[in-house]
Amino acid sequence: MRAWIRRSFRNRVFVTMLLGTLAVLLLCGGLMMWFQVARSEASLAREAGQQLTELEQALDAFQSDCRRMLQEMAESTVVHSALRRGGGNSRTLYQVLFRTTEHLRDYARFDVYDSRGQCRYTTAASAGRELDTGWGLLRAAGETGDTVFRTGTDGGLTAALAVRDFSGAVQGYVTATVEQGGFERLFGGLYTTTSEVLLLDGVWRAAYYSRPAQTDATVKALRDQLLDGRPLTGQEGEYRFFALKQRDGELTLLLQQPRAFSSLVLGAIYLAGGLMGALCLALSLLCAWVLSRHLSQPVHQLDEAMGEVEKGNFDVHLETGRADELGRLASSFNRMTEEYRLNLERSVQRQKELNEAKLRMMQAQLNPHFLYNTLDAVKWLGVTHQVPQVAGLATDLAAILRASISGDELVTLERELELVERYVDIQSIRFADRFACEIDVADRYQSCLVPKLALQPLVENAILHGVADKDDGYVKVWAEEKDGDLLLYVSDNGRGIPQEILDRLNSEDQELPGGHLGLGNVDSIIRLYFGPGYGLTAQAGPDGGSRVELRLPVRRKEGDGAEGFDC
Repeated sequence: MRAWIRRSFRNRVFVTMLLGTLAVLLLCGGLMMWFQVARSEASLAREAGQQLTELEQALDAFQSDCRRMLQEMAESTVVHSALRRGGGNSRTLYQVLFRTTEHLRDYARFDVYDSRGQCRYTTAASAGRELDTGWGLLRAAGETGDTVFRTGTDGGLTAALAVRDFSGAVQGYVTATVEQGGFERLFGGLYTTTSEVLLLDGVWRAAYYSRPAQTDATVKALRDQLLDGRPLTGQEGEYRFFALKQRDGELTLLLQQPRAFSSLVLGAIYLAGGLMGALCLALSLLCAWVLSRHLSQPVHQLDEAMGEVEKGNFDVHLETGRADELGRLASSFNRMTEEYRLNLERSVQRQKELNEAKLRMMQAQLNPHFLYNTLDAVKWLGVTHQVPQVAGLATDLAAILRASISGDELVTLERELELVERYVDIQSIRFADRFACEIDVADRYQSCLVPKLALQPLVENAILHGVADKDDGYVKVWAEEKDGDLLLYVSDNGRGIPQEILDRLNSEDQELPGGHLGLGNVDSIIRLYFGPGYGLTAQAGPDGGSRVELRLPVRRKEGDGAEGFDC
């Protein structure tokens, strides 16, 4: 899978868009679903806590009132008298009984038992009930001086308090019994209709359950849950239970509440979420495919075009109507290939011109080896016959020929000026010293590199076409540095260069008359070596004559023979 993703840009865009959109959609949907369920569960939990608190308060208030009323009845002299005599004025006793229990008779039934467990008086419709004093509720009441609460065998909750004489002997018992209907009235309105209330005593018998038919099954399930080590407060099946144990530990209140979402509802929600997820997946796949194709198509075209360029086809052109970054990239590629093709053509043309210029230079200069050897023989012949002018001419001409046939393309300006001086010496003999040549070049420029025989044609042009017909001819050679370039000047006071020749020189026209072939060659070689920003320019002198300027980059020859800058 990773290799498939890395194989193309389109696959990467597709997977990225798919994961990005799908992850956001699924994450948002899952979080919203989880948040809704959790929020509903938390709301129900808060509601259950409030209901349990109100139920506990009602139960505590009832128990407190029961204790107080039973205590009043146990301390009543009428009750003591009736139990001691075994009869007495029952009318007076009933008045006390009904008056004392007035506030609780809607919830509970109050009874008075003798010491044998026989019910003598009651607020119910009939008496005659009998309880065993040897075990259970009455025995617990007889063994303690406090009110005792117990759950009956048929449910309900009974509170009992022993009635004692001055010696502490048990004379009888007073009880208060709350049955199913009493609890319904006591707890009525304190919990919602969808909730159920369960009241358990200390031995896990149900004193009250709002769903009587399910009492045994619910108590058994809760008992098993407790024995398994699971807390009472929690989820069990389709319901959630919230337990609250009284501080004295005798009674436990449980609120049974249906879950915020039943299994069927949750199943429907998850099914809808799954369908929405599948729809989101399909939409994400479609969007990712369309977008990846839209983005990768120009990239694929660009890749194919670059492959063509690698094969040497520089005529490839990308057609695009996009105005975005990919469109601008395609346009840049087209410009790049066009510029590269033009540069290649210019490079080929420059090499061709350089070769032609070198050929013309060699044609314009006499440089055969045998001529050098012949001049060497002439020099020694002049020395032998004591003609120093012949020897000097031969020496100077031999030096110029030696330089012309050397393999160096670039020489120092010092070496070039030496050749110029030798050439001037030859021409001085020829023209019988009718001109003077001044070379004024500072020492700091002597190590600068210049093309071989670049100045000699300029001086030759100044002598032959400038001062040859004058008796006071003057030629000057000097150098200066400007804007990081080396400027070499050759000026004369002769008749000047015709305007037609000046125009051609300054317009880079190589088609010059035969007498000025050297100037054209020098200009061509300079431009081919160093670029179109360099070369030769000519102009008329301010006082007549002409001045030729040769512009070169400032370079010098270092100690190891390598070229450097800042001469």
